[in-house]
Amino acid sequence: MLKNFVVRDGDKEDVQVGTFSYDSTANQFAMTINKDIPVADLPLSLEGFANKNKYILSHSETLRWVRGRVCPPGRHNMRDILKENGLKTYDEFSLLMLHDAKCGMDGLYLEAVDEMKRAE
Repeated sequence: MLKNFVVRDGDKEDVQVGTFSYDSTANQFAMTINKDIPVADLPLSLEGFANKNKYILSHSETLRWVRGRVCPPGRHNMRDILKENGLKTYDEFSLLMLHDAKCGMDGLYLEAVDEMKRAE
């Protein structure tokens, strides 16, 4: 099942900086960066890609971005974290969605496309 999201920057008045998708059947991630946003206005986690004129990220590049936003699987209290959040196994997407991809590095977060349609 394909899940689609808009990537927004809460530090920049919730502007849409890209899109994010996750295919749960194939366990594949994908991400795009909005070319209309000046590179200097992108958060560091995306600026490096845009500096290389890379606006469509592969699964591995997107997975690297995801892993930068969730606890690593080897964290010493990972079992407790999973249990506290009702997860039986380590899963990057599930961990990412616990907090809509928010982290302390920047103001980025994910907004489900379906939720956007319901709000309109």
